[in-house]
Amino acid sequence: MDMYEYIRFSHFNLGHGIRKIHRLTGLDRKTIRKALDGVTPEYQLSKPREKTVIGPFIDQIRTWLLQDKKAPRKQRHTSVRIHNRLQDEFDYTGSLSTTTATVKELRIDLDVSRKEVFIPSDPEKREGAEMDWGELYIDLKGKRTRVYLFTIRSKFSGKVFARLYPAMIQPCFFDGHIRALAYFEGVFETIIYDNLKSAVKQVLKGRERIEQESFIQFRSHYNYQAQFCSICKGSEKGGVEGAVGYVRRNFLTPVPKVNSIEELNNYLLEKCLTHDLRITSGQLRTIGELFKEEKIKLLKLPRSVYRNYTLNSGVVDKYLTIRIKRNRYSVPAGYRNKSVSIELGLDDVRIIYGNKLIAHHKREFRADRWVVNPWHYLEALQRKPGAFQSSRILTEIEQSWDPVVKKVYDLQVKKYGQIEGTKEFISSLLCFKDRRYEDMIAVLELSLEQKTVTKETVAHIAETTNEDVINIEDALITKIAAIANFSIPEADVSRFDILMEISNG
Repeated sequence: MDMYEYIRFSHFNLGHGIRKIHRLTGLDRKTIRKALDGVTPEYQLSKPREKTVIGPFIDQIRTWLLQDKKAPRKQRHTSVRIHNRLQDEFDYTGSLSTTTATVKELRIDLDVSRKEVFIPSDPEKREGAEMDWGELYIDLKGKRTRVYLFTIRSKFSGKVFARLYPAMIQPCFFDGHIRALAYFEGVFETIIYDNLKSAVKQVLKGRERIEQESFIQFRSHYNYQAQFCSICKGSEKGGVEGAVGYVRRNFLTPVPKVNSIEELNNYLLEKCLTHDLRITSGQLRTIGELFKEEKIKLLKLPRSVYRNYTLNSGVVDKYLTIRIKRNRYSVPAGYRNKSVSIELGLDDVRIIYGNKLIAHHKREFRADRWVVNPWHYLEALQRKPGAFQSSRILTEIEQSWDPVVKKVYDLQVKKYGQIEGTKEFISSLLCFKDRRYEDMIAVLELSLEQKTVTKETVAHIAETTNEDVINIEDALITKIAAIANFSIPEADVSRFDILMEISNG
């Protein structure tokens, strides 16, 4: 490598500035600028400065660096390590800066640079897309919460799709793809990945991988090929890693304050669409314009959307629950010790006995949680009312149901006592066992307004309502008021006095 090539290589490949090249070579700064501007070397290069202190040790340093070629990447010599070995083994007296400068030069000469060199790609040959996860925090309902950023980026146009998820599990991984491919309105022939567990079961030699069966099924549905990066070579999909950072810095900084992840995802979708208007470095057209050209080459979407559920099985325990990934989900009474099928979705859990759906829950991503439906336990608690106050069922009602339900419970316990009040309360709720939750809340609200909260009153109102409580609310209020204000009229005995007078006359 001659000096002209060295200057340009140092600057454009290693990122060295003019000042640094001047210090390493001793060349005049004007000479360096000419070389960087592409001026042919019609100049005389100054003689490199003689390395007086470190000179006797250069051969030894060269030997160590050549040995590093066969060593694991993370166990190769740093400049500091070489400096320390020279001091310990050879009584070297030079400075660390001198050692560092010499090591850098030797690495270039020996082609053993520790810094990864990125090979420029031809935009016309960039095909397919890249996928990656990123981690960040949001303030969700006032609580600092960790979420995960799913990103797919087109290699040719740079068009980006981004969406947040509560976890990096396979249903979220699949859902991100389903939404992204719908967003791109087509399927890329190849998508590049890290060796993530949602896709890869085992890493083999080279680029060979044993893929997860569920992932093979998924990508077969969309008819695309997967390509995986070499181990510890995430730079092979540097475009999408850059996109993850761009989205995090430009769309999600400062820390967003939201009431739901879905709210933030709608915002991200708008930002991704706006991103199409950008012109990236080295391009003359916008991302959106480039994608119009790229879209023609995409594969068609399949006629049906992939059914994004993971299948499992389990046995209902004595608590009427199924354990799924360190969490428990309830099922109705009568299924204890029964074997059931479990469908794990992106945000829900479906429990099936035979061909019948017996329970449907919102999926919980925190560990060691009980996800219970109070309806599954109310009939059993009617026989054991003493257990209700300390049960998870009351906790679930307080946390998940409308506050009106707890108000009814408190009023009935106050009126009838703990045990009988609990029985009264459970009997009131069981009137709505096969009704809509909204119906129950509407009726209980009406009962509280009219101060007629008894199981008989609630049952009567429930029986007189149709499927649409809202449409008959006014009629109900009139009827409840009539019941509440009803009183037996006093007898008019004067009429009997008149009859007696007539009789005596």
